[in-house]
Amino acid sequence: MRCSKCGSENRESRKFCAKCGARLARQCPECHAANEPGEDFCGECGTTLGDAAPAAADGNQSVTAADGGERRHLTILFCDLVGSVTLTSQLDPEEWRATVASYQHAASEAVTRFGGEVVRYIRDGIMAFFGYPVAHENDAERAVRAGLAILDAVSQLNQQPTHPKLSVRIGIDSGPVVVGTGAGQAVDAFGDAANIAARVQATAEPHTVVVTGATHRLISGLFVVEDHGAQTLKGVDEPVQLYRVVRPSGMRGRFEAAAAIRGLTPFVGRQEELRLLLSRSERAIDGEGQVVTIIGEAGIGKSRLVRHFHDAIAGTPHTWIEAGGGAFFQNTPFYPVSETNDPNRFASLSHTGR
Repeated sequence: MRCSKCGSENRESRKFCAKCGARLARQCPECHAANEPGEDFCGECGTTLGDAAPAAADGNQSVTAADGGERRHLTILFCDLVGSVTLTSQLDPEEWRATVASYQHAASEAVTRFGGEVVRYIRDGIMAFFGYPVAHENDAERAVRAGLAILDAVSQLNQQPTHPKLSVRIGIDSGPVVVGTGAGQAVDAFGDAANIAARVQATAEPHTVVVTGATHRLISGLFVVEDHGAQTLKGVDEPVQLYRVVRPSGMRGRFEAAAAIRGLTPFVGRQEELRLLLSRSERAIDGEGQVVTIIGEAGIGKSRLVRHFHDAIAGTPHTWIEAGGGAFFQNTPFYPVSETNDPNRFASLSHTGR
């Protein structure tokens, strides 16, 4: 097999050039599918491959010197319409253009609402980053919520009498990538995560969100999922564990999810704060109104303190009213109330550091 970068001959079984280290399979700039050297068009999506150089030995495509690239841990979402070829043949081109535009607008709005960035429109699909240009501690959760929001948005479009019935499939993966610009100056992610997310999307059932094991580890407990087992994906050497996301689990953040799944470590170093809460609780029982605000940096143990306090008063008759907010719902009025499953829960706690 001849390397398209340096021209050296390599054995057929090789994946990288023995002379220059370049990947022998060329990656499509649109769908990231692997193509053999000498092929002019992508065998997956039909995009012209031109004179694009193969990916580098570390799995990342070349990045312009001016850009330099930035290493990030991203969650990447691919969304595509199902049966678009059939729909195209049934609709007038102008009608089809308006249909795709309405769907892409709805999908883009869902991505933006949860802090993601749509970096590319691929015909009737989209590619979105969560973690670039702005990183959040829960980018994987944001991506999955955006995927479910896209399904809801498409369902709402389908309720319009004159709107063609659409169905989408969504694939999500998380991992280290280099974000930069290639020859076309468009922002892209160079690494396995983008390719795997595209492959996962292609294997998903219509109107579903499917995530890899890498993403599932970051959202474990926050969503109800169906285990689809390890699947062999085209162009990916090892089988990839896949899960279909059914719906949010109702867990209020990663602390509650981790507590339910793995249990909690011993409670250490907060006895003084716990005594203060218990003292205020006793005063409230005696008829003196009390308000306590717990303030601290993220991860310092605010939620753990409240949970331990709750356990400490379990034997005392009381009414416990609780709910939680999220930063990506800050523009949704009364979200803690409207999304509370338990009627005895109400907005009293948030995860904003206070």
